[in-house]
This record gives sequence, C-alpha cells and structure tokens, in this order.
Amino acid sequence: MPSNIFQETDYREIVLRLEELHAHNQRKWGTMNTTEMLKHCSKQLELALGKIEQNGVEGSFVMRTSFGKWIGLYGLPWFRGLSTPEKMNVKKSNDEIASFAIEKSLLLSLLKEVLENRSLNPHPFFGSLSQKDWGRLIWKHLDHHLRQFNG
Repeated sequence: MPSNIFQETDYREIVLRLEELHAHNQRKWGTMNTTEMLKHCSKQLELALGKIEQNGVEGSFVMRTSFGKWIGLYGLPWFRGLSTPEKMNVKKSNDEIASFAIEKSLLLSLLKEVLENRSLNPHPFFGSLSQKDWGRLIWKHLDHHLRQFNG
C-alpha cells in the first residue's frame, strides 16, 4: 500500500524525519533552504485546511482528471523542479519566514491538525481529493522535500 500521512506508521516516519532535520542540512537541488522548505510545506497544509485562500485552479487540466491524479499521486516519482501552486511558492510570496525552529514546530502542528480534520479543501492543481488521496499527496510532498535535504 502506498505511503499515506493518515497511516500511523507513515505519519510517525515523516515526523521522525522532520524532527531529525537541521537548519544546516544542505539541499541536493532547488533554491530553497531548509527553513524556506518547511514554510513551503506548511503552506500546502494551510491550503488544505482552508487557512489561506487559493488563487483558483492552477496547472494543467489533466492533473484534475482521474488519470492525472493517479499519475501524480501513485504512478510516477516526482522529479526535481516541479511547478508549485502560487500560494505555496515562498520565493515569490511576501510571506514572512520565521526561524527554523518556529517553522518546524508550525509544520508539525499543522500535520497534527490535518490528522484531526478529515474534510480538506480542493488542491489548486489536483482539484477535489479524497482523504486517502490528500494523505498520499501530503506524504509524497513531504518525502520529496525531505529527500531534497537528506531527511
């Protein structure tokens, strides 16, 4: 079964990897530092929880089809340099980024909140997602960025 944030063992694994992440971890690709990456990942959860508004539908319509969702969430590994929803792009936003410790704490707190909130908003690229698909997307997104920083 594919990893999913709503599965206890997968959730605990991601939390452990986040807890072991340090501000000095060097990226393998991309432009974000570890603190910016934590903020970026928090923004995904804030979008899911409705804490920040989306700009509407973004990305290719194919990603909102059953086939596109399956490919993006289950079929293929994510490659480096994927596009990101506008509200999640910390390099282009004017969002204030706190210290590494605060951003890590916020992300861990938002993860707990997602687990308690079973009704999540549509995603800007994928549209409406089932709880299972949201759990897979969150896990895959966090895994992608933790691998970026050896986490």
